[in-house]
Amino acid sequence: MDRKLKVGFIGCGGISRLYTDIYAGMTDLAQVVATADLYPNLAEDRAQAIHEAYTAEAARQRALAINARDDESREAARQMAVHAQAAADNDIRTYDGHEALLSDPEIDAVAVLTTPPIRGVPVVAAARAGKHVFTEGPMAKSVQEADEILAAVAEAGITYASQCGGRYTRGLQHARRAIASGLMGPLAVAKLEINWYHQQSYYMGGWHGKFDTEGGGAVFHHGRYVIEPFLFALGSPIVEVTAYSGGFLREIEHDSYSLALVRYANGAVGIIQGSLLHHEHPRTEQTRWEFVGQNASMVVTHEHLGWGQPTVLLNTGRESVFKHTLSFGSTNTPGVEAELEALGEGLEDLPEAPSQLHQSRLWASCVLEGRPIPFPQTIARQHVELTRAIYKSAATASTVQLPLDRDDPYYSFEGRLPRPDWMPRLPADG
Repeated sequence: MDRKLKVGFIGCGGISRLYTDIYAGMTDLAQVVATADLYPNLAEDRAQAIHEAYTAEAARQRALAINARDDESREAARQMAVHAQAAADNDIRTYDGHEALLSDPEIDAVAVLTTPPIRGVPVVAAARAGKHVFTEGPMAKSVQEADEILAAVAEAGITYASQCGGRYTRGLQHARRAIASGLMGPLAVAKLEINWYHQQSYYMGGWHGKFDTEGGGAVFHHGRYVIEPFLFALGSPIVEVTAYSGGFLREIEHDSYSLALVRYANGAVGIIQGSLLHHEHPRTEQTRWEFVGQNASMVVTHEHLGWGQPTVLLNTGRESVFKHTLSFGSTNTPGVEAELEALGEGLEDLPEAPSQLHQSRLWASCVLEGRPIPFPQTIARQHVELTRAIYKSAATASTVQLPLDRDDPYYSFEGRLPRPDWMPRLPADG
């Protein structure tokens, strides 16, 4: 492909390290030509880091070409070295805010890499400026902001994607087919468990753990990786939520643990559990989905593997992958398990375990080829609304109906998550 997408980075904090490494691996599709941050030194440092990453990638690909065992691999590495070197030779401009960057006529698209609660403003501005947008997730801090983003994207006709690597696996499409096929029969139960761990030190000295700078925790900032694909597989929105949520055993302003009883539009009920408290245990899976129908059940494990595998920059996770593994069971319908397994046929073109790099390459390819992202962005909005409903239910000790009304403080970012006196706190020596 001759044309390269010209990309600007908006937000040059910690997560931009990962995207520096990602863009070093996609110079055949895109080049970063500008960076912007409210702190000009961060924009300048990131521009220099991107230049060095491009230089390192060019050298790495030349080494791969020299050491290749066959002509095809040698030529592929040689071509990638040419692309990376061309990117390294390009000057990267720096700006002190997103407004200035968006006025740059060379820029086709932006990667918005700010913290969650300030992400919506540059995303909407970019769409209105006619720039394609890839943004870190979650997509928005509130349902109101999610609606503003989707409206701006639709009006501008640009290609938009929020980051969530688990959306693009072969296993997820198989799971969605299994439910949509009707072979499982009417569903009675759809439940999800996230059993992760973050100690108190994770929240110290930065923007994590604060409502105004993170927007939420276990089911919001972290849980999106699992909840979004789960909602897509199920294909039925949540209509009712009753929840407990908060900073159990942590001194933070949002949730280290959320437990919600939910009802879906299709009549099924279930549990959504998002935990950052669970210790590693041989009998506790880090994530688990379960769907129970009249004829069969399906269990799905969601894995994020290989975080920290070194590439150009150490420990950025560019090559870390997401994977969904399915299994089926039935007590009353002979042969249905084999039929459900067979629904995975014909999905071989989809990656079994796509990487962080894959989803950015997919977005760039969709922009360049004029095709839609193969995942509805309305699912990301559903996740945001679920989170806000969980926080409202916990704060008001009530059952919450969805969709949220537009004048509801939890539709906007006004609604918060107070800590009740009964909630266990972090011990003084913890």
